[in-house]
Amino acid sequence: MLVAGIAAGVVAWAGSASAGPAVITASHVEAFSAPSREAGVMSELGQGAPVCVLDPTNHAGMLLRRVGWLAIRLPGGVGYVPVETVDLAAPAPEVVDCGGPTAAPGAQPPAQGPAPVPRPGRPPIVAFPGSPDAPPGQRAAAVDRPALLPGGFLPLRPARFVLGMGSGMEWLDKRAAATNQIGDSGITLNGTLGLILYDIVTASATFSVAFPSDNNSFTQEVVPEMGGGDPQSADSTLTVASYSIAIGLRTPFWALGRVENGWVAGSLFAQYGSAGVGGTRTISNCTDCRKDDIHIPGGTFWRVGFDLILPTRKPTASYGLTASYERYAAGAGLSDELRMGFSYWL
Repeated sequence: MLVAGIAAGVVAWAGSASAGPAVITASHVEAFSAPSREAGVMSELGQGAPVCVLDPTNHAGMLLRRVGWLAIRLPGGVGYVPVETVDLAAPAPEVVDCGGPTAAPGAQPPAQGPAPVPRPGRPPIVAFPGSPDAPPGQRAAAVDRPALLPGGFLPLRPARFVLGMGSGMEWLDKRAAATNQIGDSGITLNGTLGLILYDIVTASATFSVAFPSDNNSFTQEVVPEMGGGDPQSADSTLTVASYSIAIGLRTPFWALGRVENGWVAGSLFAQYGSAGVGGTRTISNCTDCRKDDIHIPGGTFWRVGFDLILPTRKPTASYGLTASYERYAAGAGLSDELRMGFSYWL
């Protein structure tokens, strides 16, 4: 059901902003000849640059449409920029070529009404199509601003790598735990390496070390190998380790809120995989002490989770939090695992 929901969310993914004056918010933006980072670069824009966002209401020619990209007017024609680099909430008075569909590339800007007179005690009012202070003929051209608000998917990335590290809780099958004379739950430390293709297909490899209680611990006399010394008593320690690989689907990242460097975004994911388990009971740093192998069968599992990412100053990198829950199939030595940790996205 969850995988079907994720697929439905991907199909429902749509839309960006409509036309109107806007301002570049990123420190450096490349305008491409097509809505793709593989296309040629037509222009480079800096933070605060005024632009005119295009759609059929103010552009007579054909525009290429792709979710997560905006068409803008350039001196040489039309360019395309990622939607998160443009802010329609801050229209600039210098943008005067955002008229109706007759404003094709290269056309003269439409005639503008008299500039608004500054009012005492208030900053000058910037008039743009759709605002109450615009000339009467332009008031009907309301500016649609859905790109300014949370509630849309971020542009897809062809590939992302994720590194994660965290902790959690692992539960063992009660029969397997009793057979090995260990507790059936323990705190874990875990690490993850993942690959995400187009923010939809996901694959991961994980490693986890659990520390359940030991009902069959032992003590031995040990002597330091170097320099001799008096015998000392040392207690055994128990370690249970698991490793797994999994593949699955996820939703593209959904914008939750805007911050200085970009969007805070979230994503749901579901995976199916297989795990192996092993463990030992021995005395740490001892070469000839007693060693008991812990035999716990592996098995298949399904995993569901949530990623929350925050942008960094580097456009291609993010950091965030990941939470997930795993449920193992019957016959596996593990039962459930709950994980939470930090992640770094590249």
